[in-house]
Amino acid sequence: MTDAPDPRTYVLKPRPPVRAFVIAAGMTLLGALLVSLATAKEAALLWVVLAAIILIAGLVLAAMAGWSMVTMRTFVDLDPKGYRIHGPGTDKSGTWGDVTKVTTSAQGSHLTLYHGEVGRTHLICPGGGEDEEMKALVAAVAQHLDADRGYGETINVPLIDPHQPPNPDVVSHKQ
Repeated sequence: MTDAPDPRTYVLKPRPPVRAFVIAAGMTLLGALLVSLATAKEAALLWVVLAAIILIAGLVLAAMAGWSMVTMRTFVDLDPKGYRIHGPGTDKSGTWGDVTKVTTSAQGSHLTLYHGEVGRTHLICPGGGEDEEMKALVAAVAQHLDADRGYGETINVPLIDPHQPPNPDVVSHKQ
């Protein structure tokens, strides 16, 4: 029987929210500039407060973008018995015996586990098909399925050579 890989957890990480970081940097710089100008010119308190709000909003946006990179990860646990997918808003599990088919998208970023005619479990890698963790995950799923189904198992069947006299220990199905 083919050996299944050791149990392992794969972590699919989201892409960095570059747009949010750029907007946060712009808001922070604008807010800091306006705060310094408003306090230097002894502007009305309203302008100082507005500038401070822009500065704080930029810092909060940067913190939220950073926090989302940590909390939006999807974890895929694989072991010889089955799988478990858990992350934000999802917690699915199943056994390898329940999986009837596995497909990937052409780019390799979408893995679908089929459970009979109707059931589907989708895994989408935010990093795309070139993500090394996704490539390793797809290979591990294939290994686990092969091990569960016994693919690669060698069977000791004696070869029958038609040019040799028949061996009485080998049963032939010819009549």
